[in-house]
Amino acid sequence: MNYTIEEYVFNDFNASSKARKDVSYFILQNGFVSIGKNDKTRIKNNKTAKILLAIRLYLKLLLSLSKHDTLFLQQSFAILKPILFIKRIKRFRVVYLIHDLFSLRYSSDTSVRQHHDEIRADMLTLSRCDYVIAHNSIMVDKLRRFGCKSHLLSLDIFDYYTDAAVRTRKHEEGEQWKVSFAGYLPKSKFLHTIDTTTHSYDMIIYGAPTEAFESSTYKGSVEPDILPSVIEGHFGLIWEGGYHLTPEDNYTRINNPHKMSMYIVAGLPIICWDKSAAARFVEANELGFSISSLDDIDERLHNISSSDYNRMVANCLAMRNSLVRGEHIKNVIQKVPTNEQ
Repeated sequence: MNYTIEEYVFNDFNASSKARKDVSYFILQNGFVSIGKNDKTRIKNNKTAKILLAIRLYLKLLLSLSKHDTLFLQQSFAILKPILFIKRIKRFRVVYLIHDLFSLRYSSDTSVRQHHDEIRADMLTLSRCDYVIAHNSIMVDKLRRFGCKSHLLSLDIFDYYTDAAVRTRKHEEGEQWKVSFAGYLPKSKFLHTIDTTTHSYDMIIYGAPTEAFESSTYKGSVEPDILPSVIEGHFGLIWEGGYHLTPEDNYTRINNPHKMSMYIVAGLPIICWDKSAAARFVEANELGFSISSLDDIDERLHNISSSDYNRMVANCLAMRNSLVRGEHIKNVIQKVPTNEQ
């Protein structure tokens, strides 16, 4: 039997809970049965309630699962580690999907040496899972280099469930370009540099907590379920941190940000850093373009014709169909062989 623990984690100012909620939704559509809910949306400030919730989940696994069962997980290591202890007793199989793993940020020789114990501990934990689903093939390669011994699978891109209507995107010759960004604003320091730098495009910003901008248009925070049908603009920007990025210890080189899926579902072509994992996916599927510097945006937009833009939009809409149906998580989960009886 295939089981999963549904995941609903409330996060005030970002959409990471949306990614987990969508994975749970699509996993349940693909033959997995819920054995419990790790739902912290109503008890986010109640530590005792969280502990009791975890204990109930552990007891249910201990009493219900056997060696013939498979358990799909996407919880934090704090939840995963006790489950892996139960796995040793009951011998069920674990398929684990990575959302965020801080030790994968380290890339320079110096940082890898400095954080050797952290990296080794994380890889030992993952190696106790039977299958590990990474964001993409770049993350798969890094997990192997760091010593993960599990069967590794690549998701390629996160699916994005929504029943909201898609906006019509088009650009007329001579029309001013509009670039949108949606995200957790305290992590997006580059926005204030863009805000005070001369450029030919309009910058539109969505996110929380509320921040003040001078020349950019701030649209506030919008629920991720409806954001694809609300977000304005011609392109969606994927960028994290400062205005000038460096490759060392930069997580965007290996992860798939959930906003990439949101932009595609919104029919919004993407602008991203050329050294990011997102760039490989965007360019391979002609969903936008990549840049080495934010200073390059003006020139690249100047050289895009309306027909070029319309083709990118059409490619986004084609990809959108697979994302809203959950085809990527379905494809990767089908690579896990049926547990032998």
